Amino acid sequence: MTAIAMIQALKNTDSHLGLFLRQDRAAESKFLAYCEMYQKIAAYMEYFRAAGVAAGSRVLFPFETTEGVIIAFFALVGLGAIPLSVKPYSMGVVKESYLEFLTKVTTQYQAEFVLEAPSIRSLELSLQRLQLPDTDIQPQESANFATITDTDIAFVQFSFGSTSFPKGIPVTHGKIVAQMQAIANHAQNRPSDATASWLPLYHDMGLVGGLLTTLYLRHNLHLSTPMHFLMNPVEWLSELSEKKIAIAVIPDFAISYCLRRLAITDPEEIANLNLTQLRMVFNGSEPINIDKLHQFLEVLAPYGLQATAIKPCYGMAEAVLMISCCKLEEVPRIVTLANGCKAISVGQALSTFDIRLRTEDGLLCHEGEVGEVELRGGTLVDNYFESERPFYNCDGFFPTGDLGVISEGELFVTGRLNDRFKINGQSYFASDFEHAIESLPFVQPSKVATIQADDRIIILIETKQASVLQQLIDHQRQVSEIVLNQLGIKIPVDNILFIRPGQLEKTSSGKLRRIAIAQAYITGKIMLAKNARNGC
Repeated sequence: MTAIAMIQALKNTDSHLGLFLRQDRAAESKFLAYCEMYQKIAAYMEYFRAAGVAAGSRVLFPFETTEGVIIAFFALVGLGAIPLSVKPYSMGVVKESYLEFLTKVTTQYQAEFVLEAPSIRSLELSLQRLQLPDTDIQPQESANFATITDTDIAFVQFSFGSTSFPKGIPVTHGKIVAQMQAIANHAQNRPSDATASWLPLYHDMGLVGGLLTTLYLRHNLHLSTPMHFLMNPVEWLSELSEKKIAIAVIPDFAISYCLRRLAITDPEEIANLNLTQLRMVFNGSEPINIDKLHQFLEVLAPYGLQATAIKPCYGMAEAVLMISCCKLEEVPRIVTLANGCKAISVGQALSTFDIRLRTEDGLLCHEGEVGEVELRGGTLVDNYFESERPFYNCDGFFPTGDLGVISEGELFVTGRLNDRFKINGQSYFASDFEHAIESLPFVQPSKVATIQADDRIIILIETKQASVLQQLIDHQRQVSEIVLNQLGIKIPVDNILFIRPGQLEKTSSGKLRRIAIAQAYITGKIMLAKNARNGC
């Protein structure tokens, strides 16, 4: 089976099944039945074919969560073209940097067109623009699909690493279908299931886990944008309740973000919240904050959220998406590592993957021993797109750069290889420090970074709260104490810096680029928050 077969299957889907799309600033969702979506895809295909797009055409694709762009994606796949899925231009993004990024992707991957998504219409680009058709384009009953095989490339997604330029990952038709089927099998989907996602579509978890798998199953999908969630996370919870959502996909920071908003929400506002239908919440993309997860379950248990609902999972773009996930009816296990920190299970690897761990010395790890996660088989791609860089090691395994332990057959991811600190003979991870510090009421989720510079552990906290800066020493001491109490490590208050917002550089998927942050600190480019007198 190919992704084209998935598109063709939409044609005969019942008219009450489809996409409920809520775009930024929209008061209500717009419903698009899958059978109507098929007709629009067919019309877009003819429109793009007339514009010169053919099988194999490479199209730079700023993947916005808008109806026209979503239809365009499926139309290009149907033509056998290759969408290069990238982050769209958005508020807060430096225009020059974005243009430089697009130029580099265009050059490196030989793009022929750029989809003129709404966000880039004002940008000056040298590529041939592929305009979206008018919104009133006449739907078509049938389409002339490309003849492709399961080894042909469906689209290219990118691994937005924290240390290098994004690497293109060619996702073949066979790999994407196998991955969607694996996710569906793991979730034990039921015909009446509805899914909700607000993750961006240029990210593997939003595209594969949210959009594609749901369309593959032809279940109702309630799709919105990250901005919609960030503006009102409590409303998102209410929508899960009202729409009787069974499956959702989230990054871990969403849990801390919801908790902060729930803490200041009038109980009357959520009195009718009912989350009993929510059976599986795929929680991935970043390290799991165990304390916040438990708090989230405790706070929402009176509203029907089951302890088994939140499912930590492990995946990456190189594997198309999911590699492992906790079982449906199980509460994730927690183990205590040698350094005293806790780690949560992300389940057993899917049956088609081989997984092993190796120590720094290259030896295979014993049960419970920390090592680098290496993978083989499953939906791992064969290589990076247009790259001669070796993908597999000499044993035929892919070194992920992630560290973890295996206990009773389950994987526990502990951090990234480049985010590990050796202190007093023990390994600690940046996320251990960050999760501890985020438990403080004056620290916002994803606004803290731990780096190592000149053999010192430095903690950088973004803030613009006057109350924090006016009592700086006291808040520095609170940070030092929470790290000491939870990790047993003493951080001098002079190494705890409150900095101006917007300086903690992140990848497009929201992960901290700690090497870039450390370099900015070392070169004196990190600016303290106003009134903060702790020097860099």
